[in-house]
Amino acid sequence: MGEPCARRGSRATRLAGDYIVRGAVQVVGVDGKRVLETTVKAGNLFIVPRFFVVSKISDADGLDWFSIITTPNPIFTHLAGRTSVWKALSPEVLQASFNVGADVEQKFSSKRKAEEIFFPPPNSN
Repeated sequence: MGEPCARRGSRATRLAGDYIVRGAVQVVGVDGKRVLETTVKAGNLFIVPRFFVVSKISDADGLDWFSIITTPNPIFTHLAGRTSVWKALSPEVLQASFNVGADVEQKFSSKRKAEEIFFPPPNSN
C-alpha cells in the first residue's frame, strides 16, 4: 500500500459518502475496532456512519476519490499534497522517524501529489 490520507472522524458530520476510483480504505467503529479494511474498485461507493473514522490509502497507482459530507464547517487534514504536513520535515527527520534509508524516504516523498478541496459558495440569504 502507498501513502494514506489522514483519518477523518465524522463526529460533526451526519453522513459521509466516499466514492473511490482506486486505492484501499479502512474504517474504524466507535469502539476502536476495525469494521472494514478492503481494496476498492472503480465504482465502489460506501457510507461512513457518524462517529466512525475512515482512512483512505493509495495503491501503487495512487488514490483517486471524492467525499460528500453533511456539515457546514468541515475540517480537512491531508498527509499528502500541497498542504502536506510532511513538507515541513527534512528527509533526514523522515528517515530517522520511520527508521528507513534514503531510498525509501525518496520513494515516499515522490508519491506525494496534489489534492483539491471544493466548497459550495456561501448562502447569500
